[in-house]
Amino acid sequence: MNLYANWGIGFKSGGFNNQGSAAIVDSAFNQFIGTDVLIEDLYRKEKSSAFEAGIKGELGGAVTFDLAGYYTTIDDMQFFEFFVGAFGLLRVVSNIDEVEVYGAELNLSAEIVPGWSVFGSANVTESEIKENSSRPVTVGNKSPHTADYTINLGSQLDLPVSDTIDFVARADYRITGPTWFHTLQDDVNPTLFSGLLPISNLPGPPPAFVGDADYSVSRRDEFAVLDMRIGLETDSWSVTAFADNLTNEKYLNEVITAVEFGGSFISPGGLRRFGVEVGYKF
Repeated sequence: MNLYANWGIGFKSGGFNNQGSAAIVDSAFNQFIGTDVLIEDLYRKEKSSAFEAGIKGELGGAVTFDLAGYYTTIDDMQFFEFFVGAFGLLRVVSNIDEVEVYGAELNLSAEIVPGWSVFGSANVTESEIKENSSRPVTVGNKSPHTADYTINLGSQLDLPVSDTIDFVARADYRITGPTWFHTLQDDVNPTLFSGLLPISNLPGPPPAFVGDADYSVSRRDEFAVLDMRIGLETDSWSVTAFADNLTNEKYLNEVITAVEFGGSFISPGGLRRFGVEVGYKF
């Protein structure tokens, strides 16, 4: 059994956005619809400080475990922003001044009988935006792209069929908790339509607030994916049949929110897929 603790620092260099990005965002959104978005032509370097402490060991030689807690602060976190307007599409990086992330994780592995093992891990994460001059209204929200929790469960069989051939089977079940992809979360924000509706030529145009967007619906819900593999292996070759996302779970792989446009660009995750892999070592 071992007790451990470590501390490390991280760094990501700064860079530059398209020339004139700050002026475009300011005129197209801040001045037009009254948002409070700060985008700069130069984005700052990102720095992080991470501390972790835990305990790891084994029980009776058949069970291994690892329990850890962690705490990370991130200064000037670089965050990808996506803007849509009369100017077209604008992809920029902004800085979140300070983000705090902390949580705990547990890993377990056990050999039930020779050739059959089970394993699992779980992670719970809390996060908070402590300061954000780019979008001040988002202070108190969670760190983007950070799942509330993840759970991984699995089992593997590795049994001899003959002196040279092994039968191998494995199943992996992954659960990913609710995830925000933008700093704007349980918030209402004006969009381009908030500025266009009051000045439309339609009789009795609706008021500006009709064009506001509620981004509480932009969170990805929990989803679970089951993958399985089964095959034969030797020291020189292998034949394996696989099934990815066996239950055909429908989920979002990525969400890119265009806040001032009033929606999100979404990328779906892979659906159920079957196949066979053949390998040879030489």
